[in-house]
Amino acid sequence: MASRSPSGFAASTSVLLLTALTLPLLLPISVQAQEPAVELQELSTKVNIPAGSLGQVLNTYGLQTEQTLIFPSDLTDGLSSSGLSGTYTVREALQMLLKNTAIKFSIKGGTITLSDANSGVLMFNAVKVGSAALQQTAYGPVGGYAATRSATGTKTDTPIMETPASVQVISREVIEAQAALNLRDVYENISGVQQAGNTRNTQSEVLPIIRGFESPFLLRNGLRATAAGAVDLINIERVEVLKGPASILYGALQPGGVINYVTKRPQSESHTVLKQKLGSDNLTRTSIDTTGALNSGSTWMYRLNAAHTDSDSFRDILELTRTSIAPSLLWAPNEQTELLLDFSYTKEKQDYDSGIPLSDDGKLLVSSSTFFGDPDLKGRNNDDYYASYQLSHQLNSTWKIRNQLQFHRADNRNESLRHRGVQNNGTELSLRYQNEDRVEDETQFVLDATAAFSTGDIDHQLLIGTEFINQKREWSRFRQNTPNKPIVDNPSVNFDPPANQTRSDEPSSTEWWSLYVQDQISMLKDGRLKLLLGARFDDVKTDAERTGITSITIKDKAVTARAGLLYMLDEQNSVYMSASESFNPQRPGTVDQNGTTLDPETGQQIEVGFKSAFFDNKLTSTVSVYRIEKDNVAVFDQAFFDATGEEAELPGVKQRSQGIEWDLTGQLTPQMQILANYSYTDTEVLENQEDPSQVGERLGGVSLNLARLWLSYNFTGNLTGLNMSGGARHVGKTTAQFDNTPLESYTTADMAISYQWSQIRVSMNAYNLFNKQYIARAANAAIAHPGAPRSVLFGLDYTF
Repeated sequence: MASRSPSGFAASTSVLLLTALTLPLLLPISVQAQEPAVELQELSTKVNIPAGSLGQVLNTYGLQTEQTLIFPSDLTDGLSSSGLSGTYTVREALQMLLKNTAIKFSIKGGTITLSDANSGVLMFNAVKVGSAALQQTAYGPVGGYAATRSATGTKTDTPIMETPASVQVISREVIEAQAALNLRDVYENISGVQQAGNTRNTQSEVLPIIRGFESPFLLRNGLRATAAGAVDLINIERVEVLKGPASILYGALQPGGVINYVTKRPQSESHTVLKQKLGSDNLTRTSIDTTGALNSGSTWMYRLNAAHTDSDSFRDILELTRTSIAPSLLWAPNEQTELLLDFSYTKEKQDYDSGIPLSDDGKLLVSSSTFFGDPDLKGRNNDDYYASYQLSHQLNSTWKIRNQLQFHRADNRNESLRHRGVQNNGTELSLRYQNEDRVEDETQFVLDATAAFSTGDIDHQLLIGTEFINQKREWSRFRQNTPNKPIVDNPSVNFDPPANQTRSDEPSSTEWWSLYVQDQISMLKDGRLKLLLGARFDDVKTDAERTGITSITIKDKAVTARAGLLYMLDEQNSVYMSASESFNPQRPGTVDQNGTTLDPETGQQIEVGFKSAFFDNKLTSTVSVYRIEKDNVAVFDQAFFDATGEEAELPGVKQRSQGIEWDLTGQLTPQMQILANYSYTDTEVLENQEDPSQVGERLGGVSLNLARLWLSYNFTGNLTGLNMSGGARHVGKTTAQFDNTPLESYTTADMAISYQWSQIRVSMNAYNLFNKQYIARAANAAIAHPGAPRSVLFGLDYTF
């Protein structure tokens, strides 16, 4: 029995002297509610509002008329409007904008209130648009490009402007505009985030590198998802990234950050959206999203999301079939209590793809379409299950409790050929046959309580919580090296698997208990000074076996901390600084060449930043500067694996990442929205006892420069309903993740056009417009994944 406890918060080896300021390129605009000289309902105003979602149309109406509209946050979900152009009284305009909906309006003083005509109940979490800022919740739709609230950074519903950390949110509207089909298409919209080259995991979704470090775990509604599984965007409302260490909130994570995707919630207003997509490489995708109330009082609500995707690939032979279904139920018997039941199932089948080989100088040795696998093998099959509930109850004016329970099973089976290395001066490719079954079960129980109270002139939002995680993994596999294959276009690969396969048996289990506390403190006049303090205790026990030999039981304990300070310069600008730690026990079976288990990874970050909000919070900007140091890094021993076929890690490695990031998201004008960002990520190996030659080298797979620009414009007048969008993404040069094979920089451009007419929306998206040839990611010279050539995707949506 071995017990380890990493050291506390290590003192930073340097002090950040660089502070971040955004240029005042955009001036904040303050819009005041218009006091009616006549009865508001008879006031005439000229408007020019493009078609779009009903929430966005109402937002634009409020801006153009300088009126205040208040309505429930879920009232307009799934509804659309054909817009409005001309001179109308307030009553006439609202009647036309709300036609064919079950929404009524009332006018009192200078405020317009919208509500459900069937229930007549104005729910909490109302959205206010027009003369006041757009108010959102951390768990619902964004209503545009710019999110103002998130729970990912604090586990509480907190304004992003008041969070002393970099939190970025990609809304459903961005996902729809770009017609994203994979999670990587979404997270590449965020500064400092790019695809990892690692293909050792069995997850079909490509995992990200955030701030220089691979992030092998995702969060789903703030709960952990195992590293194996499948993701479909059909039921995802928003994708959020918390930059930097987040262990005090979520436990074992890498110090670069974590992705949390928030699923769609049931709504009281009935609506259904049917979608059909057709695209290049014989892609077809059919989906449905339907929601509504189950009873007259809307205390029970449902939502059902389902999608089926079939697609070939620009890569030879490769095919994908994915079916996903995600039902959920919401019970809200009163304003104090809420129970959410959430399920999802995704079945996915696709050929295992190791990409193509590269030369020592990073040049393609074959065409981008070349596939070295055997199509007669079964490939990769994933069955992914989620079942969860979340119960919250407001005890009194101070305390609120929340209980979450989630079960996740990832059942992965993979029979394929995997590239091992480029041999004989780039003329041959060594392969390995692999046949493995991997089933991971994870149960997570979380119980926390929040308290809002004051001590004198100081306000507190206290969070106290505990969680228990049980992980079990059954992993059996057979592997065998195969004869080398010539590196040529259109290779003939035909491998007959052995009839009698002796599989390894590698079960493991982990039990995890944690206790955490956090206090969000508001001080000074109007709470301008925000102090965030948090700490967490983790107790982890891991057991692992390999082919019947019981490994030593490992017990890891750690205390991690976090502190942040934010000052609101005014309502639209804030500056912050923070320090935080990460703790990450090694995965089961992580050993060096001698079979010795490695110590847990730890990380420390210091960060300063500047946040701004323009145009009534409809355009937001974040600039951040950071430095991260990561100790006890488990670096995959690629040379040992190539020589023996056994997995081992290099011990005693210390790495560093530092850089600057800028994100701008939101609405430039009533017609134009923008998403833009840039990141500079400087990485370095500080220590490597086993391979000192690596000291001073940059980390593989991490581009020094990343940049993204996306613009969307809604036409008006005779072209009302037409939207055009487009943008570009630049990825700077880097190397493969596990060797020094160089990867060239590249820039790709995309565009989209759509037309909304009443309940019908048609769209076309074009990707990689200039047919740029590039390598999107690579594990090493033998495993490099080319980017897709020019392709198109057509869509037809019908909402009712």
